[in-house]
Amino acid sequence: MLKKFLFLGFATGLTLAATTAQAQATLGTSPYTENFDNLATGLPTGFSVYTNASATSLGTAPTAAQLTLAPGTSTAWGNATGAFKNFASATGLTSAASTADQTAATNRALGVRQTGAFGDGNSILTPPTGAGPAFVFQVNNTTGKTDFALTFKLQSLDASSPRIATWQVDYGTGATPATFTAVGTTSVTGNSAFTNNTVTVSFGTALDNQSGPVYIRIVAPTSTTGSNNRPSSAIDDFSLSWNAPTPTTPSLTVTPGSVAFGNQNTGTTSVAQSYSLAGTNLTAATALAVTGPFTISKDNTSFGTTLSYTAAELATAKSVYVRFTPAAAGSATGSISHTSTGAVARTVDLTGIGTNPNQTVFPFATCASSTPATSIADGWSQYSVTGAQTWACTTFGRDPNAPTGTTAAPYGVQMNGYASGNVANEDWFISPSFNLSAYNVPLLQFWSRTAFNGPGLKLRVSTNYTGVGAPSTATWTDLNVAFPALGSDTWTQSAPVNLSGFKNATVYVAFVYTSTTGGAARWTLDDIALTNGTAAPAPLVYADATSVPFGYQAVNTSGTRTLTIGASDLTGNVTLTSSNAAFALSKDGTTFAQAVTLTPTEVNLTTSKAVTVRFTPTTASAPYAGTIAVASAGAASSSVAVSGDTYDPTKTLEVANWNIEWFGSTASGLGPNDKALQQANATTILTGLAADVYGLAEIVDTVRFRNMVAQLSANTGVQYGYKICDFGSYADDANDPDYAGDQKLAFIYRKGVVQPLLFQGLLRCTQATACAAYTPWASGRFPYLMAANVTLDGVTKRVNFIVIHAKANATATSPNDWQRRKDGADLLKTYLDTTYPGGNTLIVGDFNDVLNGTIATGVTPPVSSYITFLNDVANYTPLTLALANAGAQSTASYATVIDNVIASKPMANYYLSGSAAIRTDLAGAITSYASTTSDHYPVFTRYSLSNVVTATAASNRVALGLYPNPATNTVRFEVPETGANLSLQVHTIDGRLVLQGTGTAEQLNQQLGQRVGSLGTGLYLIQVVGAKQTYISRFQKQ
Repeated sequence: MLKKFLFLGFATGLTLAATTAQAQATLGTSPYTENFDNLATGLPTGFSVYTNASATSLGTAPTAAQLTLAPGTSTAWGNATGAFKNFASATGLTSAASTADQTAATNRALGVRQTGAFGDGNSILTPPTGAGPAFVFQVNNTTGKTDFALTFKLQSLDASSPRIATWQVDYGTGATPATFTAVGTTSVTGNSAFTNNTVTVSFGTALDNQSGPVYIRIVAPTSTTGSNNRPSSAIDDFSLSWNAPTPTTPSLTVTPGSVAFGNQNTGTTSVAQSYSLAGTNLTAATALAVTGPFTISKDNTSFGTTLSYTAAELATAKSVYVRFTPAAAGSATGSISHTSTGAVARTVDLTGIGTNPNQTVFPFATCASSTPATSIADGWSQYSVTGAQTWACTTFGRDPNAPTGTTAAPYGVQMNGYASGNVANEDWFISPSFNLSAYNVPLLQFWSRTAFNGPGLKLRVSTNYTGVGAPSTATWTDLNVAFPALGSDTWTQSAPVNLSGFKNATVYVAFVYTSTTGGAARWTLDDIALTNGTAAPAPLVYADATSVPFGYQAVNTSGTRTLTIGASDLTGNVTLTSSNAAFALSKDGTTFAQAVTLTPTEVNLTTSKAVTVRFTPTTASAPYAGTIAVASAGAASSSVAVSGDTYDPTKTLEVANWNIEWFGSTASGLGPNDKALQQANATTILTGLAADVYGLAEIVDTVRFRNMVAQLSANTGVQYGYKICDFGSYADDANDPDYAGDQKLAFIYRKGVVQPLLFQGLLRCTQATACAAYTPWASGRFPYLMAANVTLDGVTKRVNFIVIHAKANATATSPNDWQRRKDGADLLKTYLDTTYPGGNTLIVGDFNDVLNGTIATGVTPPVSSYITFLNDVANYTPLTLALANAGAQSTASYATVIDNVIASKPMANYYLSGSAAIRTDLAGAITSYASTTSDHYPVFTRYSLSNVVTATAASNRVALGLYPNPATNTVRFEVPETGANLSLQVHTIDGRLVLQGTGTAEQLNQQLGQRVGSLGTGLYLIQVVGAKQTYISRFQKQ
């Protein structure tokens, strides 16, 4: 929608074409200037503002609410409301200027305050208002005008904002430009600085004599970088100048205006590149002079530092050839000047990167953010195929003393496709040229680290890349490399990569990063080294997964999965052996056996091999598990866990819990953009889960939820009921004004299996009463109970299903958030112990913390906020703890499991061991799942109510005393038995035995104390078997 404003601003050299904010300006006499001092009455003619501007789009015009032109509190530099604003200019004021001083200031500037939902990242609004805030000046034509240049003040106004916005000037031509071309260099705002810098840009001949509209933009096309507040940025003192030549005025034209050479070894000369030079109405010769380590030529044969062309020669365009001969390593710049009497001088900018051919160790010690856009450091460069994010220097390089450290350790190189949301990218990090022809065994090693979810990194090699331009112009070969596990977030050194198959005089290697809207991992590289080895490295063989779960499979039927094997430097065959005959292997998908053999031809540095795993169970109602051993002579052995079961899902209880991110919320910035698509995708996920009970969080739109349940019933052919809680954070009941937009808890249940008896908000109170549980449970988002009779296979049990959505964790308030979660968990446990002792209780939902430690910072010891449940091993079992210990993740962006299930001991007796799973398989079938559906994955568990543990066995297992707990170097247990034949076992939480012994309590305590100091950090299960009872507990090793 266009909004009309009267124009009263100060401008010279301008004839007004219209009085609307987006009317085109007609240029008169140079220069045109605008000081923005009358913004209170409207945008000046020719000026407009946009968000979501890109190289191919003008962007999104703001709504009236997003354009604040009346000075006041909302236009203060530090006001955090996202909008375009009439700011007080930085000229004449200091960073300490009060809001009153800013409001009263007559010197104004046109600016923008970026936020997570406005002018930055990937906005979820319709139309989008993400990264790409732009100040746009439009003229109707430039006929008869040439040599445009722009100067303006770029102001960073909020010194309390550390995030950095990067600005550039670009231009587009035509009534609706489809392409915008950047000119000049970039400038920044933010970085906790108050600045008022003059920016000058020359457009060369790009805007000369345009018969149609011309757009000039000052734009921040990429997302801000850093953390915390985004900046308030503004422009002022805008001045556009030009020449107005006559038909006989001499002129020169150069195309293009810059030449980039990429990498070139020092002491060598590049292949020539060229540009076009032409002249019109010239009356004298044209002189060319080059600076820097570059030479120029007319004929691509004789090169020097100066040239001369006659007027007659330039009557038709001529090619000028340029070569690059770097004398030193590092970025090199230069320029070629073109002068002729009466003509405006032209300049061609030159860049190149000198590389040291003898450098084979790359610590990136000189890496800094100020390097040119395509170069990084040490001769490495980046090339972006798609996406705004690129490889760049980072201060978070490898600290040898802290492999998992999160503090700065300059320098490294990093790529992250996440910018307020997952963004599709393909970006190459390319080495300098290596001459491997004289190497015996060229070995490449590097350190890498990855966090968050997304596609893996690839390593490629080329012998015909030129060192400049698109990698697609060359042939690249993928190399099988065992990168660290996704989300592991620990510096890991690669095994040596043997490049003997590529011993050419010109060799490039490249790390290729990709991300999608469904996942964007962060990858960091450091300390890359190329060495000349005397022998091939040890053989390496690995699988692309550590586990292959099949889930339910009917008896005497088969299901298949695929496992990919990679290897290098093999000296013999690779063998894969299944420990369980129910899991058979095949390398062709047809012939199966308990073991298969892969030859070095089938799997090697450049060729991986897919192996099919087939699960064929033969026993009903049974769990299956095994391992696939992967081995080759001289290589470290590894194994892949396989599992499945034959528990008939029609006779078992299936429970799913899922946080459906802000489901249906229409509030700005909350949840996926397309609400109808989110509903459709969520319905698909629920259908695929086929659960009997769903415990759900972050339900906002109750009508959409009702419709989704109806569609679920239609899809599955069974009837589902549902219930949504009538409370939420700051919402006492369904009539509270906060309730409609609140995140609510809900249950969906299969009517033929589940008969609800009671729905209740546990520990509930109102804001007015402010009970003890109110603040701990996210200011009123209390646990929600569904007590129900569950009937399966002729057995009926009462089960207390409790869904929770605990207090979220924020960096700034992490210790307090942890304490609030812990207080809430303690209150819930006390309530359950008192109200439902010995009952079948299942706690599911978004715990907002892990069970194997904590996501909180500043907490000592760093234990889970649910530690009281974890310590009570006699009464509660954390069913999803094993998933966390196995490296799983329940959210799209973090390698942690914060969506969990805890069962009371009686309910845990019905749990089908190994059935807990994070259903990323279902999420993977949804296009751009994380941005269209939810940032959490569903969690799934199964139970057989026919699995009965006798009361005698249960009552004979009691807790034992442990101290200190958590433990560092020692721990002791206490039991009420004094026999000499007590039996001790200590297991890791995933079942690995780490200590076993027999003796008196004192003898076993001595053994335990000697072993504890050498244990890794984590949670351990300790069991002491006596003559009277079995004693069990857990302790946390720090």
